[in-house]
Amino acid sequence: MKVNYQFGLVIGRFQPPCLHHFEFLKEVKSFGISKLFLGIGKPKNLDSRHFLSSSEIETLLIPNLNKLEISYEIKVVPDIGNPPEYVNHVKNIFKEITENNTCLFTENTYTSECFVNYGHHFKVVTPTILDNRATNVRQLMIEGKTEWKDLVPKNVFEYLTKNNKKPLSL
Repeated sequence: MKVNYQFGLVIGRFQPPCLHHFEFLKEVKSFGISKLFLGIGKPKNLDSRHFLSSSEIETLLIPNLNKLEISYEIKVVPDIGNPPEYVNHVKNIFKEITENNTCLFTENTYTSECFVNYGHHFKVVTPTILDNRATNVRQLMIEGKTEWKDLVPKNVFEYLTKNNKKPLSL
């Protein structure tokens, strides 16, 4: 399926980056966009769900994004907790996006609602959602189960184990 948009926008927390994210991004690429804008959602504080910093996430994403062979730009999108202003906030970060040239790809209803309400009319596409997601990975890590290593790219597994990075609880 093609969309008639130059850019694709994906905003996520990637806590941690997992195979689900990269399958999602492969599907976004299949829509024929020429450039991917990838926003790393940044909470106000790190906590049990958000245990990696934005810079760590970016470092973990890049080698896997390079394998997708798509032009991309990564930027941090801090949380502002203001749905009516969220799109303008994102547009200030990714200056090139407009309703005419950008399609938002998301499974997050909060994000999609911001992009279709409050005077905004972005095209929103929900790609196929896989069963194993970052929430599952975090839960397996908390429970001390080793199956989570099969749900993340090799570089993510190596980084998390080498640096003893894991969520404390959910």
